[in-house]
Amino acid sequence: MVGVDIGGTGSRLRFSSGRGGVSYEVTGPPATVVGGRSTVPEVVRELCRGFAARFGGRPRVSAAAVGMRGFRSQTQSGTLDPNRVHDILSEELRTSSTAVSSDAVTAHLGAIGTGSGATLAVGTGAVAVACDDVGRWHLADGMGPHVGDNGGGAWIGRRGLDAAARSMDGRRMGASPGLVRAAEEHFGRRERWAAVNDVSLFAGFAPQVITAADYGDLACREILDEAARSLADGLCAVLSHPGVVPVAVTTGKLLMHAPTLRSMVIQHLLEKRDDVRVQPSAGLPLDGALALARMMAAHPNVVQEHVPLLAVRIGVAPRPDDSVTLPRVVLPAVRPLREASEPTAWAVEVRSDYEWSAEQAPEDGLTPTARTARTSPASAASAVSAASVTDAVVPLTGERLVVGRASRSRGVVPDIVCEDTGVSRRHCEIAWSEGGWSVVDLGSANGTYVAARGDALPTEPLRPGERRWLADGDRIYVGGWTCLTARAVTASVR
Repeated sequence: MVGVDIGGTGSRLRFSSGRGGVSYEVTGPPATVVGGRSTVPEVVRELCRGFAARFGGRPRVSAAAVGMRGFRSQTQSGTLDPNRVHDILSEELRTSSTAVSSDAVTAHLGAIGTGSGATLAVGTGAVAVACDDVGRWHLADGMGPHVGDNGGGAWIGRRGLDAAARSMDGRRMGASPGLVRAAEEHFGRRERWAAVNDVSLFAGFAPQVITAADYGDLACREILDEAARSLADGLCAVLSHPGVVPVAVTTGKLLMHAPTLRSMVIQHLLEKRDDVRVQPSAGLPLDGALALARMMAAHPNVVQEHVPLLAVRIGVAPRPDDSVTLPRVVLPAVRPLREASEPTAWAVEVRSDYEWSAEQAPEDGLTPTARTARTSPASAASAVSAASVTDAVVPLTGERLVVGRASRSRGVVPDIVCEDTGVSRRHCEIAWSEGGWSVVDLGSANGTYVAARGDALPTEPLRPGERRWLADGDRIYVGGWTCLTARAVTASVR
């Protein structure tokens, strides 16, 4: 297995041949954005070829996973096409199981594993991430140096440079005379300070700010306190989601080498949430990337794509020519206009649909595969008969509800439980967004189908991560016989 971590100050690839086997690392440069395009594909290729040179030939690996800083913002802005990274991993490592994800995901997997809880990762940037008891990911910050990463290394370094500039001007508010010489040594003459825009250069100045705070510099102490409050606030935000176990872990280079900052973060966290248990990190983001690769190799059906944090490709051969990969254009989801009668509440009717069940049964009578049908004809008929007795109406409350099949052994209990064996554990999600309800497929095995009121049965499933806005009477088909109908409950209906 191969795991890759791409951060703001460098990149690393780790190869592992299994427990007790050979394991070594290859290092490389950080990734940047040049001319509106990310250099992540080139960095990944360089790491893979460095690994091949050390390996002594072109390797063949079982699975490979990449965790990278800025994955969400770069994919959403179009500066990075994840397919390009998948192609390079497939070609260079000769593997058909690849994952490209945010370093928030790999930081969590490395620090806390696959269980529920929250992780605060602080390096050049800063992000808080949590996974709840049904596998949903929740993020706070991690938006990049221009609009977020509050409390991260680049943020602290930038504030420290500002404190040094204030002192040189003769200003007193927020000024730090002790940082002036350190800033000149790190950034050069003051005339050059206004042109500094390298986040790694700012992050490299953060240790100087932290050291000055340890020696009693009041301005630096204020910077650290504001950083700690912001970081603790991010942790509280992700811990507040339903189903997130009150367990918190801190990770990242900055917190590892700055015990003062870490203790301040924990103090502010426990002031707000005294029920949270803080535990040591089990590993680093690179360990999480390698763990993700191991999961894909051992349990490929468990690893589900989660847009926009995790892109997965399993069982797809690399394209013969990946020299040019055009960015994938995804049209924005448009919510239908509201009707004149504004609904005061929404619900879904869960029922069995005989027409949909018959559509899933193959004409030749043979047991269908998972891709072509959801269940066998015999089991479908018996289950439909049983399901018709247990129809239910589920009110839509909160911000999102997961539709899926429960698993006592795994401790998975979705918000809307379906007994249909063709429904995945985490099949789809009905979420409130921008003033309306929508449905999103969560990478289910058999797909999520949507039809408007009065339309025929749908034939094309939603793409994983695709959002479809719901109107009154829209039908959601999952599994072999289950239909969920969205209902707007108005005052007149009541």
